[in-house]
Amino acid sequence: MNPIEMSKEVLAAISHTHELGSYATAELQILFDDWLRDTEQLILDFITIRNRVDPESIATHFKLKRESVIFIVSKLTREGRVAMQASSTAPQNKIIRLIQREEP
Repeated sequence: MNPIEMSKEVLAAISHTHELGSYATAELQILFDDWLRDTEQLILDFITIRNRVDPESIATHFKLKRESVIFIVSKLTREGRVAMQASSTAPQNKIIRLIQREEP
C-alpha cells in the first residue's frame, strides 16, 4: 500500500470514528477512551519487542481489524510515539513497517 492509499484509509477511519462518537453517551466515550489507552500501550509493547511490524501482524495478534490498527498507529505516529514507514519492493509486496521511536 502506498502512503497516499494509507492516508485515505486513515482519514476514513477518523471520519467514521468521529461519526460514531456523536452517538455515544459520556459513559461509553469514557469506556472507549480507557480501552483505547490500554490498547495503545499493548501495541507499543508489541512493537518494542519486535522492533518492526506491519499492521497485519498487529491486527492478527490483537484480533483487531486492519483499519482499527491503522487508526491507532496513525494516532501514535501523530503523537510521536512511533514512526511509520511505507515500503514496497514489488506491487504485490506492499508493506507498512512501524518503528518505535525512542522516548525523549
